[in-house]
Amino acid sequence: MDTTLQHLLTLAREGNVERRCATLLVLGALKLQDPSIVETVGAALGHANVVLKDYALRYFEEARPKASIPLLLPLLDDADKDLCERVIRLLVGFGQAVVRPLLQRAKTAPHSWQLNAARVLCAVRGKAAWKGVLQLLPQGASELNKAVCDAVAAALREMGEEEQEELYSEVELFAGTLDEQSQCTALVSAIRLLGQLGRPQARKWLFGFVTADHHHSARFHALVALLHCLRGQELRKDECARLLPLLEEPEFSDTMRLTVELLESHPLPEEYQPILARLVESPHVAVQKFVLRKMGEFDSPAVVRTLVQQLGDPDPARRDAAVRSLCKIPAARPVLSKEFLACDDPSKAWAIAEVLPTYEGKWRRDTLDQIWERLQAAIEAEDRIQGAYLYFLKSVDADYAYAQLAARGAQLKKAKKYKEAIRFLSPLKEFPAGNAEDKFLLAIAQLKLHTHDVVLAARRHDPALDLLADLYRSSAFPLLETLKKEKALEPEDLFYLGFSFAEGSAEERTLGEGILKFLADHYPRTKVGKSAKNKLKLLAA
Repeated sequence: MDTTLQHLLTLAREGNVERRCATLLVLGALKLQDPSIVETVGAALGHANVVLKDYALRYFEEARPKASIPLLLPLLDDADKDLCERVIRLLVGFGQAVVRPLLQRAKTAPHSWQLNAARVLCAVRGKAAWKGVLQLLPQGASELNKAVCDAVAAALREMGEEEQEELYSEVELFAGTLDEQSQCTALVSAIRLLGQLGRPQARKWLFGFVTADHHHSARFHALVALLHCLRGQELRKDECARLLPLLEEPEFSDTMRLTVELLESHPLPEEYQPILARLVESPHVAVQKFVLRKMGEFDSPAVVRTLVQQLGDPDPARRDAAVRSLCKIPAARPVLSKEFLACDDPSKAWAIAEVLPTYEGKWRRDTLDQIWERLQAAIEAEDRIQGAYLYFLKSVDADYAYAQLAARGAQLKKAKKYKEAIRFLSPLKEFPAGNAEDKFLLAIAQLKLHTHDVVLAARRHDPALDLLADLYRSSAFPLLETLKKEKALEPEDLFYLGFSFAEGSAEERTLGEGILKFLADHYPRTKVGKSAKNKLKLLAA
């Protein structure tokens, strides 16, 4: 066997490429780990011929001699990326045995090598490996440190609770040794790692870096880390006291944005209401909107007053934020009701109209009557604010709103105030429970205001014709008989309807003929009656 081994070693060192590759294949298959073999094959790893290099690595992948670790380490930054990945997997397979050799070489190695070394250590894991990963951070550039943190994050997804706790202890110890002035890059990396671990016990140390006297990068990453570490946790009073002043800084930055995000997800103690009231006037729009949203957590009179004031703000975003908060405060109902009745700003009225229906409980009839009076006056004055009052009444008591509009519309139509009647009857079309009688009243009011031109182009733009045709087609309403009895209609009105429907679809033609026959029978000697009779003859021809 010794003679055979020597012969194989000779072939591995001195044969041509084909023979050397074949010899390496045999050595790997036999899994021979003699020191002389490891040395010979290790020399082939540094050969310029990529094929020979590949077969040498195959031997180590098959035989896995621990003595190969120092020979494999130089390949961690090899130009061949695939070969580099194979070396990483091979080194990981050696477990804890690879940690010390990696750390001995790491200090003087280039960044690309250090990064792959960190990947190996993250995969190996264990106390010694984590210490090794952390030792790479103080000497690395920010790009390297970021890549190392990303490698740790990838490893975390495969780690159990016990392993994560072990890593947290190491990171915590490491972070406590760093100086912010001289080791800021490493400090930021430690902060990132604590954020990735998401342990609530890191909060105290992290909060130490959020104030303005710390480096911007440390502040930023500390806040990001806190978002992870405080998930599902409550903010303490001293922590709120550290965060709220950040919202009063003159420049809006990522730090302020993260502070808003952190405070947004946690309830605030009541004692901070005065600070929130002051922050409403912040020069930063994002802070203003945050404060208005946050006020929804309190129901004090002062908060309600502040929010109600914002409903008249010209900025829709501020109004919307105030609306969302007021919806969470049922105690605001009396104040908002009073404000609603006295309101003369359509935008503010709409904002209040969106809030009031969200409160539970029935509304008193006298309150509804007062709002109806405001709606009635607004409709008569053609004031834009009418939309807000109508929306509110439809939302809280649709039947009441419908009855009031229908009654007022019918009253005005009876008084022959057709234009005014239309303003009250038109909204009834938007009610699901609208009835045919009220649609008929609206159609009559519209008809009385429309010119009776029988030319087709003019008839196409007559809403009364459309409404009456719809009534005739889609309901059991006795339209023909009701038209005959309608006192507001003159013979000329009926002739216009009869002529128009007679020119329409087959279904409408029946209605038109019925109206024309009524005119011909009841007004035979008048011009309208004769015109109706002539039109019937043309239709019969």
